[in-house]
Amino acid sequence: MAELKPVYLIWGDDSVRVDAWRDRLRARAEQDGGPGALESFAAPGSTTADISVALSTLSMGIGVRYLLADQVESWKAGDLEPLDAALADLPPETVLVLIARAKPLERLVAAVEQAGGEVRSYLAPKAWEMPKWVIERGRAEGLKIDQAAARELVGTVGGGAQRLASEIDKLALYVHPKTEITLEDVERLTGSETSIQAYELADAIVAGETERSIALAEELARADDRPARLAFPIIRRLREVHRATVLIEAGHSEKDAAAKLGQPAWLAKRTLARARTSDRETLESAICAFAELEVETRGGGTLDESTAFSLTLVKASGSS
Repeated sequence: MAELKPVYLIWGDDSVRVDAWRDRLRARAEQDGGPGALESFAAPGSTTADISVALSTLSMGIGVRYLLADQVESWKAGDLEPLDAALADLPPETVLVLIARAKPLERLVAAVEQAGGEVRSYLAPKAWEMPKWVIERGRAEGLKIDQAAARELVGTVGGGAQRLASEIDKLALYVHPKTEITLEDVERLTGSETSIQAYELADAIVAGETERSIALAEELARADDRPARLAFPIIRRLREVHRATVLIEAGHSEKDAAAKLGQPAWLAKRTLARARTSDRETLESAICAFAELEVETRGGGTLDESTAFSLTLVKASGSS
């Protein structure tokens, strides 16, 4: 095993990787000292003074002592003095792990580094990076997930890392003993609740219903951590309606158009009904608006994601 530092500061909003780090620590503590060997604290209920007292208290155990303090992003600069002193004089055979779910105080970072510790950051990917994140997460689990399957998974369940990780775990069980997850697997096995809600949002956008669009987006955002990630299923739905519009304009019958869409019968019927009340120019403008949102959220703009997403909804629904 790698040699441990006396203190670690693990921070970031990628809860999957942060939680995985915490779980590995617990496993190592229990391997060394048995069940319950990890002494756990959680801020703000546990203060820096509590951690300092715990560090100075003699342990009856044998071997390395492990302590974990979670949610330390809630600590204020004025709270750190007891911890500063404790970190400057850590007992031997002690490992303290501090977990911050947001950017920690610079003073805390400096104290950890001065104590010979290590600081690691795990930032959640941007919306456009989520398919790559899915592929890498699958690889870490011994799975091969191709680009098409990864994009479909993000488009279907949204961009929340926790939910995506959960869906990857479910897919792994479904396809076992296979170790490859394909587009067909995702389409067949993944739940569609978020996708259906995103369809409703896209339909409201096409219909020019700005207020309803914003209300639906807020509802979806409560199940996800970044509103811009909703762009994946929305764009997919807009393209579906656009394709249906093209088929109708080309003179295809409803039966023929539905077959070419390749959707379940109920969804194809809904898509064609929406296409009959839409026009290509409106749909293309909406798709372009969301393409501009992608540029904005990739760092090409100055707005935060929530504001950029709201403005895109207004623009795409024709109220700009």
